[in-house]
Amino acid sequence: MIQEFQVQNFYSIRERQTISFVPTNDGNMREQYVHEVAEGVELLKIGIVYGSNASGKTTLLQALSFFRSVMLNKPESKNEGMGYFPFLLDKHSRDEHSQMQMTFWLNGEKYVLNLEFDSKRIYEESLMVYTSARPTSLYKRVYQSESDHTEVLFGNKAGIDKATQRAIEGNTTNNCTVMAAFGQSNAHVSKLNDVFDFFFAGLQNILTPRDYLSYDVKNELRNDKDGKKKRFLLQLLKASDFNIVDMTLDEREEPITPEMEKTIKSAPISEEAKIEMLKRGTIKFDDIMFRHTGEDGEYELHEKLESAGTHRFLGMSIVLYYVLHENNFIPIDEIETSIHYELLAYFIKLFLANSEGSSQLLMTTHDINLLNEDFIRRDIVWFTDKSSQGATQLKRLSSLGLHKTMNPYNAYKQGKLVDLPFLGSIYLETE
Repeated sequence: MIQEFQVQNFYSIRERQTISFVPTNDGNMREQYVHEVAEGVELLKIGIVYGSNASGKTTLLQALSFFRSVMLNKPESKNEGMGYFPFLLDKHSRDEHSQMQMTFWLNGEKYVLNLEFDSKRIYEESLMVYTSARPTSLYKRVYQSESDHTEVLFGNKAGIDKATQRAIEGNTTNNCTVMAAFGQSNAHVSKLNDVFDFFFAGLQNILTPRDYLSYDVKNELRNDKDGKKKRFLLQLLKASDFNIVDMTLDEREEPITPEMEKTIKSAPISEEAKIEMLKRGTIKFDDIMFRHTGEDGEYELHEKLESAGTHRFLGMSIVLYYVLHENNFIPIDEIETSIHYELLAYFIKLFLANSEGSSQLLMTTHDINLLNEDFIRRDIVWFTDKSSQGATQLKRLSSLGLHKTMNPYNAYKQGKLVDLPFLGSIYLETE
């Protein structure tokens, strides 16, 4: 589980901003909201970020995604840039280093992973583990400016032999993290394997407003031998008041036409897959067929006839299945997209009531109705605001000094928590 994430000088974020999953002493629904990762150490399962347009909500999620990507992916060329922009609305930030740091827990132990970089290279990277009260270094990399070279120093508890250490250091180019270079090595099982697996399988990519997860739903239905996942999805669709009683996956094959052949050849898939597909001469399609109850019986409708809300909530249901059955951290941007507020609240309640593992959700939303709900703890709510210089500032509701008797929804509407967007006159100049 993630304890906190810090980011500095990344897109609209200038000064260091920190989002934390450490709970306050609030006793509201504590058993449902927190998970004990080690004796006496509890972390929150959920975070909700509010903010006006362009205030930096998505930037926070993008920073997490960037951090995950550089820990997993080795650049194709040592001359390849880091693929981001620093803060650009002043004269000095663009020339300063960017920094990110994540504190997280694996197998009852705390890890701290730190990264300092600019658009061309990584200057510092370190990974520490707390097997006791004092930290132990697993590795530390330092950039040698005189020789334009990266040096990596491994700690004794890294569990990596000298030959593998040399191989990893050789692959750690100036724009590649030690962790990504480790992922390319044939190393023995060690704590670094646990960390790499956390970034690969535990920390997921952003679910954007454009993602309906149709591919994921179809893939799960295709491999659902015992029907368990299908029953789970149907249960949520029915409980969400959709008039759906069943759904099936309709699989078919069609001959490849000359037009389809052109599309396949230009598709962003491997050459091996293209050759195999063209050799077979057919292409497979699968569609979800939804069975609805009507006035005088049941009727089957093709997925194209279903609403965007149905598809979105079906995708959200598969996300819920993942976080309930596997240990995942999933960032969701604008979670309210295409779904009614009551379904949004229902989704959060389902997660809180049924989650027993170490999964976490970090979501952004514009729907302030959640601030009016008694089941929403104040320490899970964050706001992004912009300074007069255009820099993103992250504020936690529980730290804003709001009296416990004051309704957060009303306080937000009155501008007591963060500055509301200045909308100006409703009359526009027409000339």
